[in-house]
Formats: sequence, structure tokens, C-alpha cells
Amino acid sequence: MRPVRRPSQQSLTSLSTEAINKTLSNLDWKSLLICRLVCKFLRSAIDESTTAQYAIELAVAGMEDGARSQLTAASRLALLKERNACWDALKWGETRDLPLLHPVDIIWDLCGGVFAQSGLPGALRLHRLPSQYRNIQASSWRIPLLSDTEDFAIDPAQDLLALIEKPILILTHDNTKSHVRIRIHLRSVTTGRVHPSIINGVRIISHDLDMQCASIDLNLQISGDFLGVLFIAQGENTPELTVWNWKKGELILTRSSSEIAAFAFLTSHLLLVGTVMNETKVTEPRLFVLDMSQPSTIKVTLTADYVCVFGFPPFNIVVSPTGIVIRSDPSPEWKPNPEARIPFSIARGQRLFLITTWVKEKKKEVSYDLFVPANMLLSYVTALPPRSSRHVISWDTWGPTGTRLLKSPPHSRIWTGYVFGSKFVSLIASPKAKATTGQPSPQTIQMWDFNQLAIKRAAALNVEKEHVRRVDDTTVVRDTVFVKTIRTSLPYSITTRALSPPRSPEEPIFTDAMCGEDTIFLVDSKRRFLRVLIF
Repeated sequence: MRPVRRPSQQSLTSLSTEAINKTLSNLDWKSLLICRLVCKFLRSAIDESTTAQYAIELAVAGMEDGARSQLTAASRLALLKERNACWDALKWGETRDLPLLHPVDIIWDLCGGVFAQSGLPGALRLHRLPSQYRNIQASSWRIPLLSDTEDFAIDPAQDLLALIEKPILILTHDNTKSHVRIRIHLRSVTTGRVHPSIINGVRIISHDLDMQCASIDLNLQISGDFLGVLFIAQGENTPELTVWNWKKGELILTRSSSEIAAFAFLTSHLLLVGTVMNETKVTEPRLFVLDMSQPSTIKVTLTADYVCVFGFPPFNIVVSPTGIVIRSDPSPEWKPNPEARIPFSIARGQRLFLITTWVKEKKKEVSYDLFVPANMLLSYVTALPPRSSRHVISWDTWGPTGTRLLKSPPHSRIWTGYVFGSKFVSLIASPKAKATTGQPSPQTIQMWDFNQLAIKRAAALNVEKEHVRRVDDTTVVRDTVFVKTIRTSLPYSITTRALSPPRSPEEPIFTDAMCGEDTIFLVDSKRRFLRVLIF
């Protein structure tokens, strides 16, 4: 009987270093960490592989790899570590001052490292801010701007500028069917001409609002192919939220309800809508999740159809709501233009939502900030049964451990770019200094970071960094505006750095702060300029 020949078996250790590294390069960071626990050999191989270490460091930093370039994994890893160290210490490399062209009625936007502002007659001024670690060069340019521009939004990665003309009230002979006409122009950020990606030749989106007042507050947001606009007019006019596919000029969704007060894109097909009142005019902040995957041209109310709603802690019945704002940047679909050859950028899942609610109690207005990661909200949405609708997720289910709620730290209602990725920036002034010395108060930059993976690694390794404080304890809010005591415990870190005090009255005093992927913006108190701290 002929003996059976068994195939030869090679151990993992017999493979070449090149074969092992090639295999490791195909694993994501979670798989790499699991393999690292298997044996000493794999742990050593992963620790010595720059490709594996780069993948892990990207994940911990909340970043993702960029387009292919001449930079090796080792070079990218070195740049990433150096960049992270500078942000951990709030150690910027240079500063630049950007003049504000029209400090009173300025229209501005900050997106993708580009700051755009109106102010010059018939022109929009744009500044691309540099980055020493991400191979971005500074540049400035102007493009034509409509003389009757009411507001605009930009997305430099898509070379998109969305301009809205001043709303026009269209009157009828008997005023029974008066309405407001909106015209949206879709142009190139680079040239100011018609955007080249428009498919159906719809250069201008025209839309009529069932409103009798042309004085309208606008909120524009861009996410991939979608352009969303919230229209809120004065008086008894009902707010309207509308989303278009801007490339095709197609209407995707329209909701009209008195309770709509804010919105943001949650994913490529989910919309987050904030309210401070319910349908019966009772104070009840909520977050509605709407599905945009099935386009509809029919205008319906907010509560006619929704995936789910996240409840807030109940407010006292004597409290009156005055507003709600949802801030998150970048959009869920944002990614840098691959032609820019940027080595790495913010991960698309690494987003923080900051929901600010203003209420009035006994003629005194106070505000509360709710910090919540996007992936936490999504974990509840994706856990719902398929095609689920009208599901209510109570505050006690999602809020206590998945969020952090507290009285608002200092941030502006005008300069609202204070959130980027998982970070929130605030400018703190010492209230005691001026009273005791008569000199301007020293100011401190605070950077709050809700990157949970970085916080977990720092805690596991017992890493203590200068000027960085981890907040792991529970925040307890016992204010009378709420029906009951509120406890939240989402961990975060705070990095602080003091600014040099002004040495003369001519030197600027800053009032507000904003942040981007490579920058911190400080707003001069007299609104003459923005000081940009560049990393």
C-alpha cells in the first residue's frame, strides 16, 4: 500500500519578512490589534512593521489614509506622529492674520481649510490655509459674487459654491397666494463660473416657499451630492427644510413644521433635525432622524414620517425655549480632493455633534451643550429593525453614558466653526485678573477632544501629558430648568494653552475661537481680523 503524502506545512515564522508585511498591510487596525495578542512573533512583526503601525496610529488619531503619493508609510507615520504631538501640546508652527473685509454684516464660511468671506463689491475673497504636515500650500483668490447674495456655502473638495439670492416676495392681486421665491446658483469655488458637474443643465435651482415674509434666516449645508437649506422667516411663517441633489437639480425632501429649528447631515442618507418645542408648543427638545434614500417632491410635516426620534431630558414647564443649534464639521461625505495628494485626513466616521439649546427662565437666558459622537447616534439607528419608523429612543436609553451635557462653555452664536472632527475649541478669560490688576484678562485656549479610542489608549497605557486632563467622572446638572437631575459620563480630554497677554492697548484682545483640521482661528474683539494658528 502506497503511503499517503501529506502536503508540507510551513510555520508562520518560516515566511519571509516581505510576505508577512504584505499580509499585514491588508488588515485593518482592529485585526492588527487582535493578531498582536496571538503570539510574540506576530506582536513583534506588527510592532516592527511601519505599515501596520501607520494603520494603528491613523485609527487612534481619528484619521484615514490619503491618496497615493511618493511618501512611504514610514514618512507618513513620522508626519502623523509629529502632527499629533503638536496638537496634544497646542504647539502651532506659525500664525497669520486675515483681515475681515466687512466686520458688521460679513457673510462667511469655513470648510476644508478654506475661509471665504464677502465684503468686496461684487467679489468673494477666499483663503486656503497651509499645513506643514499635510503638504498644503497657502493661497488666496477672488471670484465674482452676486450683488444680491443673501448667503452662501462652500465645499472646496468638490469645488462647489452654492449662492442664494436675496429672497423675493411674490405678491398676488388679492394676497391670498403670496409666496417667497428662492434662487440658488451652483458655481465653482475656483473660478466662480457654473459648476462643471451639473448634470441636467440646472444652473439655478428655483424654489417657492409658502411664506409671506422675505426676511428669512438661512442655514445652508453641503454633504456630497446633497444641498440642504433651512428657511426660517419672521412672524407666523412656518419653517421649511429642503434638500436637493445639487448635481441633478432634483428635490429630495421637503419638510414644513413650526417646530423645525436646526438640522445636520448624519450620514449620506440620514438627516438629523433638531426641535425645541413639540407640536403642542410645549418645550421638548428632540432629535429626529429622517431617511433621504427615497426621494419625494411632496411637502409633509416633520412628524409625518421619520426613522426615529432621540428624546432629551425633560425641561421644567416654566421654561421657554429660544433656540437650538446643531454643529458638526466636516460633513459625513466630505473627503479631500485626491488630486491634492494629502497624506492623511480626518476619518469620515470621526465626527462630534454639539447640540446647543437656549432656554429662558425668569427673563434670564441660559444655554446647555450636549456633546454626542455621530457613531453613538448611528449605533442606535442601525440597531432598529429594517424599515423601522417612528421609533422613540428615550433619554435614559441613550443619554447618560453616550453623551456629555453641561452648561455651555464660551462659544459664539456668530462664529460657529468651533467644532471639527471630534474636537471642540473654546476661549476662556480669567474673570479675576482685570478686577485685581486693571489689565486685560489673560486668555486660555481649551481644546476638548471626544476621540474615544485615543482616550482609551491613554488610559490603558497610563499616559499623562502636560496641559492635558482626562475627564472620566460624571457631570451632574441639578439646575431648576430641568425636571430632574441630569447625569452624563462620556469621557473626553481637555488640552489648555495660555495666550500671551496684550502688552499695549493696540494689541488685539480675542473674543471667540474656531477650529479646522490644521488651524485654530481667534476672532479679534473689534472684528478687524482673524488670527490663524497653523499646525
